[in-house]
Amino acid sequence: MSQRNQTLYQKVYNSLKTDLINSKYKAGSLFPTENDLMATFDVSKITVRKAVDLLVEAGYLYKQSGMGTKVISNQPINVFNKAKTFTKILTDTGVVVKSSVVYVGKSKDIAINEKFMATNDIYEIHRVYELDDVASIFVKHYFPLENPEILPEKGDAHFSFYSFLVQQGLIIFEIEDAFIARKTPDWLLEAMPNISDIALERVRTAYNVQGNVVEYTISSYDSLKTPYVIDYQV
Repeated sequence: MSQRNQTLYQKVYNSLKTDLINSKYKAGSLFPTENDLMATFDVSKITVRKAVDLLVEAGYLYKQSGMGTKVISNQPINVFNKAKTFTKILTDTGVVVKSSVVYVGKSKDIAINEKFMATNDIYEIHRVYELDDVASIFVKHYFPLENPEILPEKGDAHFSFYSFLVQQGLIIFEIEDAFIARKTPDWLLEAMPNISDIALERVRTAYNVQGNVVEYTISSYDSLKTPYVIDYQV
């Protein structure tokens, strides 16, 4: 879109996006308030809000009521490449997806704990996803615990892990994903009796801007029944 045909909020969005890519506002820092942005650009609150909402949608900012808006990325890849989550793809195709927290506690896995350069205890949260009422995905999240008061309770069906990380003050800057197909272990068969003999394992490692691990997640999928799909919008 040419500059002269852009709406005012799109011009504000593009200016702020450029500032973010150039690290004027660092990942992990608080973003300027609506009042500050109104004064900077001499525009209305509605214009500022629309521009900020676009930056949130593009993956640069995270808005949390009562806590301000945080910068979560300075990477230009956010401009060109957005991918739907696997669960969003499933729901878009009519699959009923339900999740539930099944375990919360301190991690006793020494090998995983050593991945974190953290002085705080490493905790783990386990979740089971049901696809059309059949348990099909088992997820283990590992992370350094900053605030025990906001840990989810067992049975929580509305828990969002990445919102939880932000509430803990753990900001993701870079992510690595690794996939492997392996024979389904006995513990997973007990948790999901209808799972296939071969499970797809996804290991996700997230780092902060300093290069320290802030998340280590192991997800096991029954991919023979429901293939794992990545849908990129370029």
